[in-house]
Amino acid sequence: MQAKKTQQVLMIFWAMLILPAKQVFSQPPDLSQFHSKADKVRAWISYCESFRMNNNKGKNNFITMEEAALKGVELAGAEDPYNRSRFFFYAGLGAYYQVKFDSAQYFVYQSLYDAQKAKSAELIAGACVALIPMNFQLRQQDKVDSCKDLLQSIIDTTKNEKILQDGYSAMGSYYQQKSYYSTAQDYLIKGIEIRKKKIDTTTDAKLKADYAIQCYLLSKQYQNTDVLDKSLAILKEGSGYANASPLVSIRFLGSFVEIYSLMGNIDSALAYEKELEAATKNSPTVASEMVTANMNISQYYLSKNLAQKALPFVKKADSLSAVSKSPMLIYQAQMVSGRYYEETGDPGKSISLLMMALPVARQISKEQYADILKYIAVAQKKAGNLNEAINYYEQYLSFSDSLIKEKISRNFADQETRYQTNQKEQRITALNKENRLNVLELQNASRAKLLLIIGLGALGTISLLLYFIYRNKEKNNKLLTGRNNQLDALNQQLAIANDTKAKLFGIISHDLRSPVSQIVQWLRLQKEKPEMLNGAALQKHEEKMKSASENLLETMEDILLWSKSQMQHFEPQLIPVNVSSLVAKELAFLHPRIEEKNILVKNDVADRFIQDTDENFVTVIFRNLLQNAIKYSHDGSSILISNDGNSLFITNLTDSGKAEMLNVLLQNKQVNSKSFGLGLQIANDLASMIHAKISFINKSDGMLTAVLNWNK
Repeated sequence: MQAKKTQQVLMIFWAMLILPAKQVFSQPPDLSQFHSKADKVRAWISYCESFRMNNNKGKNNFITMEEAALKGVELAGAEDPYNRSRFFFYAGLGAYYQVKFDSAQYFVYQSLYDAQKAKSAELIAGACVALIPMNFQLRQQDKVDSCKDLLQSIIDTTKNEKILQDGYSAMGSYYQQKSYYSTAQDYLIKGIEIRKKKIDTTTDAKLKADYAIQCYLLSKQYQNTDVLDKSLAILKEGSGYANASPLVSIRFLGSFVEIYSLMGNIDSALAYEKELEAATKNSPTVASEMVTANMNISQYYLSKNLAQKALPFVKKADSLSAVSKSPMLIYQAQMVSGRYYEETGDPGKSISLLMMALPVARQISKEQYADILKYIAVAQKKAGNLNEAINYYEQYLSFSDSLIKEKISRNFADQETRYQTNQKEQRITALNKENRLNVLELQNASRAKLLLIIGLGALGTISLLLYFIYRNKEKNNKLLTGRNNQLDALNQQLAIANDTKAKLFGIISHDLRSPVSQIVQWLRLQKEKPEMLNGAALQKHEEKMKSASENLLETMEDILLWSKSQMQHFEPQLIPVNVSSLVAKELAFLHPRIEEKNILVKNDVADRFIQDTDENFVTVIFRNLLQNAIKYSHDGSSILISNDGNSLFITNLTDSGKAEMLNVLLQNKQVNSKSFGLGLQIANDLASMIHAKISFINKSDGMLTAVLNWNK
């Protein structure tokens, strides 16, 4: 994940290479033919610009570009900071593509300083856009943040769409690098929306390639948050413009292989892998996309226990990564090869490869480091080294726990940043309106003064003057009333936001306490009494740990889904959903708890019980109702799940009079984290958003039925 994140952040700077030149010189222009210095500077800028496309395919292209740009700096002179800034920027590009990152950084900072002297917001923003990924690659986070703050100040105060579209893209990459995926997604969407205004009518290859790159970056954001259908959709949208640059086209082919592999559509993944192989066949260097494409297909087959089908792709990924000599690609190939040998019964070779990949993974990708620990534990177990297996599995659990905590912290920080960004944008909009009102008031005051002077000249104009004063007073009163109404609306929104925040923290303290305490107890048992965890006990312990972790993750996802449902402009996606398949999935998920209480669950839901609804919302609602039914059912009793018309029923034996209490609880709008029924109130909130209703019915035989009805 971290390796992919680095590639995505650097894409915003890599995009600068594909900008088309206005004029292409095969040879440097003869400056003696130009009479004025301004004409000479313009000609030399066009010459430097021509190197971006690398039209002559020369290997020394960027060396010449850097030399020409530095000559341009001298030509512009200290008295022309605007053009000096442009030439320094070209020098930075030339150095960057020679892999001289320190020199590139120096030149672009010189471009920034001259842009500030020239007071050019466009050049300042362009330098910051380049420096953010460049400083990130040099691991200078303080400089990354400084450039981001400067760029942010320009974005907040400009209406220049060129600055905004590039600035939004750079901000999206910045927040993506921090794993603030929601904030990054917002900025990338803004940049795409600006570019989309011209994309269907333009013939400019640069605009098309830029649009394709932004679609690629947004697709990766959706992929980071496991929204694969949206990731594929935006990738398809951008693919129509990717042919504007061969480099962009190759990147898209690799992404199609990856996303189709993740979605389980292996036929499409294989088809795109063949296209990618043909596109990179004559490449002088190993394309990283070819390595990762073979890895993705290998991982798909290995996840399906089809090791023999994975073998040719494992070998190809291993050989290509070795030729590339890239540590980032080599350790990933070692990890895939290690998985293959573990699957095919050679745990010794698997352990050797995984151990080689482990130190590099720790530096580059925490997620893959955790996965390798788990794979080593499995391989050690197959090799008969139970103590080593337990040791690595304990390391995996500990590291995974820290990753979960880190992700939770990042998610809250992301939402806070997103909220603060929205608040700031609203304040900027309000200030712009206030400025317009101030201008209007000044204009009105000037008009009133003029009318007063004219009125002193003639009695007949006094009545007219009073009329205008009265009219202006009425207008100001209306404006004041409007402001008061806006203030009332803002206060109401603030009250709702505070209530939602209190509710969210109440939910977190209520729902997370139990699963976290379970995990802590099992970890303590594992640490203090390891002698109890041998053979079947160890396997049962591992299954409980896995079940508890999955339960904690599902609970977090439910809470995050509910918190999103409380935000403005968040709407569920209502599509035809087979509810019967969701019921079967959740029964499988809660099977350990059902088995623990020896409950007989009878599933009479029709195979094609389909409703227009949101799959995620229904999953959370049904899980909550089923958990309650299991919790309050007697040991050895039964639960019936059925449907009729547009309703889903869950029936279990419980105390009499329960339905009336639960129906009253559904109407309660105040949440107390210590009270009964908190999860039920969450389910009720979500049900209302998908046009459904929850109710409870007591039957004469002591059975309680929970009803989920879709309003038609």
